[in-house]
Amino acid sequence: MGRKRFYAGVVLASCALAFCGCTAKQEEDHLSALAANNGAKSYEMIQVDRSTIQKTKVISANYEQVMTENLSFSVDGRRLAGVYVSLGDTVKKGDLLAELLCEEEQDYLNELEYAITTQEMQITQLQEKKELDLAQLSRKKAELPEEEYLAKVTKIEQEYQRKTEDIEDQLYIERMQYDELYQWIEGCKIYAGLDGTVTYMGELGSEYSSWSRGKVFTVSDDAECAFLCTEPGFVSYFSEGEHYVFSSSTGEEFETVLTTKDDATGMMRFELVEGRQSTVLGQRVMYSLVLEERQDVLNLPKSAVHFVDGDAYVYVFDSEGNRQAKKIEVGLQADMKVEIISGLSEGEEVILR
Repeated sequence: MGRKRFYAGVVLASCALAFCGCTAKQEEDHLSALAANNGAKSYEMIQVDRSTIQKTKVISANYEQVMTENLSFSVDGRRLAGVYVSLGDTVKKGDLLAELLCEEEQDYLNELEYAITTQEMQITQLQEKKELDLAQLSRKKAELPEEEYLAKVTKIEQEYQRKTEDIEDQLYIERMQYDELYQWIEGCKIYAGLDGTVTYMGELGSEYSSWSRGKVFTVSDDAECAFLCTEPGFVSYFSEGEHYVFSSSTGEEFETVLTTKDDATGMMRFELVEGRQSTVLGQRVMYSLVLEERQDVLNLPKSAVHFVDGDAYVYVFDSEGNRQAKKIEVGLQADMKVEIISGLSEGEEVILR
């Protein structure tokens, strides 16, 4: 395989007798010299081989924190009021990381809170006043006819009910305004949603203006890490609970087990079998996934096979040394080789280039 042979149509007939009795090496050297002297084109030949071929896909994964959250403001177009953490800081769930300027809105929220508190007190006072008025009327019950007494009770209850309903209507509106404004102001703040480390921090300079879809922080929990990758088209090739060996660019191997996969997103989580060891965050590894395999089949390198309108061809030399195309039937087109179904035999030589 790979042996070079030179064909020069203009010199074949005149050189035939001169080459009789020479060894293969002498013949090749002599032909090379003639080809060089006469400007003839040289070709590299390859033999049809029988072996196992594979079509693979390289899957890459990064060693990352499993628990990670990306945080952003939910309000657009606001300046920063304060940033309270730096990249690499450790934070606790609920910690305030940053907030936007919203002083006017906060002042109005405080006014609403005061108004709501005041009106709630008014309702309580009305209830107490009603009970006092009814108690005073009750002491005069013996002096009044039954119908007159009941009419006075009804009048007191209706009067206080009307006053209470007026306040409750206003209270309902103000509570609704308070809740909406409170949620808006909360959107101007970013809190940590888990215990962890600030692993990403955006550009938060003096010219910063908030954007509701712009990531500001990433908080990650270093306590639990794994190799994570996303391959939507290849999740079905992997099975949860199975072991897979990944390799780094330096040849270091990492035995993992697939603990979680999501068919919809293509996200897969591979955990180290022997724990974290010396693996560092960000470590990139690769796994060669075998998509298809053919064992003990005739094959050629891909560069030796040519395709025209869906048909496959190779170039060979006929008995007279003339280069010609030969149609073949191919099967699996693997990573570097093509399966030969028919048209060639094992050991037959074709032009590689």
